[in-house]
Amino acid sequence: MQSNIDASAMRRMNRATVLKLVRDMRTTSRIDISQMTGLNKATVSNIVDELIAEQLVVEIGYGSSSGGRKPILLRFNGNAAYAIGLDVQLSHVTTVVCNIRGESVYRRVSQIPRGETADDARGHIVEVIVDEIRQAMDAAPDSPYGIVGACVAFPGMVNFQSGIVYYLPNTFLGEWDIRSELAGQIPIPLYFENDANCGVWNEFVGQGTRLKNIVYINAGIGVGAGMVIDGKLYRGRDGIAGEFGHMTIHPMGASCMCGGYGCWEEYASERSLLRYLRESGEADPKLSPDTSVMEQALTQAQRDNRAYIRALHALGQNLGFGIANILNALNPDEIVLGGSIVGAATFLLPEIDRVLKHRALLMNKRVPVRMGSVNAVAVGASSLVVHEVLFASAGESFSIPASDL
Repeated sequence: MQSNIDASAMRRMNRATVLKLVRDMRTTSRIDISQMTGLNKATVSNIVDELIAEQLVVEIGYGSSSGGRKPILLRFNGNAAYAIGLDVQLSHVTTVVCNIRGESVYRRVSQIPRGETADDARGHIVEVIVDEIRQAMDAAPDSPYGIVGACVAFPGMVNFQSGIVYYLPNTFLGEWDIRSELAGQIPIPLYFENDANCGVWNEFVGQGTRLKNIVYINAGIGVGAGMVIDGKLYRGRDGIAGEFGHMTIHPMGASCMCGGYGCWEEYASERSLLRYLRESGEADPKLSPDTSVMEQALTQAQRDNRAYIRALHALGQNLGFGIANILNALNPDEIVLGGSIVGAATFLLPEIDRVLKHRALLMNKRVPVRMGSVNAVAVGASSLVVHEVLFASAGESFSIPASDL
């Protein structure tokens, strides 16, 4: 059965296609767009003229010609608007302001006060989020469309559509309607997402959507994964896909906050480092509560403390076990590692590679596994805002109506 698409809907889809292409290309031209998309020249010209009028695309001069008139080169106007991204961890929040190309112009890290109860913790998180967004809005440069929204990333189970947080590692189980709590306090659109989903979106957009299947593993206080499959962010039915941290790798293993046993998160997260340190001979590791376990472990390992080096090696091996399972299940183009483990690449990646040589199947041994950028989650959160505003509604950006065909 063939579905019918009216002219207005087709126009919006064509507009989104053209705008994405201009964004992903360093420079392009109307004729290049027509050739790459299959749209006729008149349609492309009309859409481009509309985007120029809306200041989303700019003309930057003439390109070279192989015959006939020189084409006018086009570039995406990354500074037409800005978006805010927040990476909320239990101890701190990283806030960025990025233009709509994903280029950061502001970054701030703030501590979150500790709460004695789950309610206290939630209250502190809300207060910090409100304060950080307000400060970020004040710091944003002037632009035609200003701040178009903010996305808050959490290290747990988050439903993007409803704004419900179901679970935060080490904090609570339940349903937290944070969107309702923040309603009325922030004057811009708000989105809520899992941190690994934001991380994988940053990788996908950052490499110009060249790779269509990427898994981003965010390892810190917990372990989660974000997946772009066939060029689309995969969230699952209830918005909580990617919780690989709760797959079983040791059936009779350590108990987990989720109620299960032997979860990958219990062997590949920061808190497992403490156990590995004790197993490596550091009976009572002196760790400061003001700095992450990973940061302190890395400092000691770089000083050639053998107990800490052995602990990091054990962490790398257990990361490898889970990564092998993911590779064999999904066969992605690439796996990117993020979170607090990013700085420990020297100690972790060789151990991961060693495990994958024995446990990854066939062609999966060739799938690259690399470390991501430090601010991937926060920048990816801002990029998700841009996607929702510019592209998710098939081109109906900034409430500016697209003209009919």
